[in-house]
Amino acid sequence: MASRCTCSLVVMLVVALGCATISVAPTSASPSCERELPCGPSKFTFYLHNTVYNPAVDNKNSFNSIYSLPPNISFPNPFAFGVRNTFEDPITEGPSNSSNSLGKAQGFYVLDSFTEFTLFHLFTANITEGEHKGIINIFGQVREVDPVRYLTVVGGTGAFLGARGLASCTLVDIDHTPPAKWTLSFDLDLYY
Repeated sequence: MASRCTCSLVVMLVVALGCATISVAPTSASPSCERELPCGPSKFTFYLHNTVYNPAVDNKNSFNSIYSLPPNISFPNPFAFGVRNTFEDPITEGPSNSSNSLGKAQGFYVLDSFTEFTLFHLFTANITEGEHKGIINIFGQVREVDPVRYLTVVGGTGAFLGARGLASCTLVDIDHTPPAKWTLSFDLDLYY
């Protein structure tokens, strides 16, 4: 029994010494890591135009967002907690619907408070036209009553590769007449 333990101890010692004498040569970085990535714009503004689907006015051919059904609950829900809106909104250079198109914003928001209208947003601004092309990923929670709503830029692709920063959102125009329509301005401060 003692010789078996001694033999095992010797084998472990040899392996440990062998591992200690092996040197690992550093590997060179891949060529893509050695190049500098271009930085996109530090400031970028776009306007998002939303038209909600409303069966009462039958605008099935002219909407770009739709609300989910309210949650199946038996108590009062004055702030529509749990209701989701999914959208694919056109985005433009200017506040008018007829401004030059930049692409589409695609994503959703969820009403997420029992006590006030707050919305958790998660969307991508897919910029397909203009000087800078790429995708900007934006998310965060906003209070509907705030005059300026702040969201986080958490990444991007193309001209916006690795973008992060702040998206300041303001309401430009709203029309409550069915179907409801609104325009939002997004002023981005971007870092790379």
